[in-house]
Amino acid sequence: MHSLKPIGLLGGLVLISTGALAESSTLDTQMASDDSASQIQPPEAMQNSQFVSCIQNLVLTGNETLTIKEIRQQCNKATLEQRPLTARYVKEVLTEKNPFVITPHRLNYALLGHYQPRVNKAPFEAETGNALHYENTEVQFQLSFKFPLAKNVHVFDETIDFYAAYTNRSFWQFFDDKDSIPFRETNHEPEVWAEIHTDLDFFDFNLHKLIVGLNHQSNGQSGSLSRGWNRLYVQGLLQHKNSYLSLKTWQRFDEADAFDNSFDYQKYLGDFEIEAATKWDQHSFGLTLRNRFNWNEYGSYQLDYTYPLTERLKGYVQLFNGYGDSLIDMDYHTQKFSIGIVLADRI
Repeated sequence: MHSLKPIGLLGGLVLISTGALAESSTLDTQMASDDSASQIQPPEAMQNSQFVSCIQNLVLTGNETLTIKEIRQQCNKATLEQRPLTARYVKEVLTEKNPFVITPHRLNYALLGHYQPRVNKAPFEAETGNALHYENTEVQFQLSFKFPLAKNVHVFDETIDFYAAYTNRSFWQFFDDKDSIPFRETNHEPEVWAEIHTDLDFFDFNLHKLIVGLNHQSNGQSGSLSRGWNRLYVQGLLQHKNSYLSLKTWQRFDEADAFDNSFDYQKYLGDFEIEAATKWDQHSFGLTLRNRFNWNEYGSYQLDYTYPLTERLKGYVQLFNGYGDSLIDMDYHTQKFSIGIVLADRI
């Protein structure tokens, strides 16, 4: 039996694009030549749009040293693996090899109808000495992306990947034309981390990865509006069927700047964060909870719901209650309800 040649794969892609791959008995026979771990069971897997997209992406953007067997194995895993974090990781690997694509990190969204009963004007009025006309409705958006620094690095018999990321959260007073539609607050959050893909199963759960990283968060302001802190964090990611759970804790570093060091960031932003999400059909539900190990009244919770609008966009509903919605609002209690769109979801 002959092995599948590159021209055979390209021919198969032509058949994929015309919807005729499932009827190609020749390709079925060729694919059966691999060992059982990399076999694709026709015709169901080959009719799977995720498998088709994976094959096309790997051929167009994958490393040129990939063999046909490796392409099949990766795409078979992407097709058959139902656990959400593993499925997301397989898709992210494809984007990392494409220089014209940015890999999402956290949620990428725009909240177009963001309402809260009272917006925090006091720090800005104290700084400028002027009364402001800030509206209770504003636009909020988050842009978050990551990129690999080094992958498959062997350290103490462990294979570790190193990443860097940047997240921008902006609060835009779009409806305050009396103050020239200002950006009320922008939080910048670069970070670097090392992650180990543990892939450990216990009962129905899977420990997907462990992460150790360094995180900086600031609002880029000066004077009395300046806010910023640095921390070391540890994070574990668990997954179960269509759900996942993130457990994250951190330790803040003391700042050299006496003003920044005067704020009790952990009092309001906590010592830990729990994030959970589940997917039902094309709808997803999320919960984020922050507080101190010694539980206090200054924590926060956030509820998220996303639903499909088009193949590319999702609708987004967010409810936030508590402290630390932004750095300038760290010690300010916020209640808000927001509606918008998501460009890149969690799962």
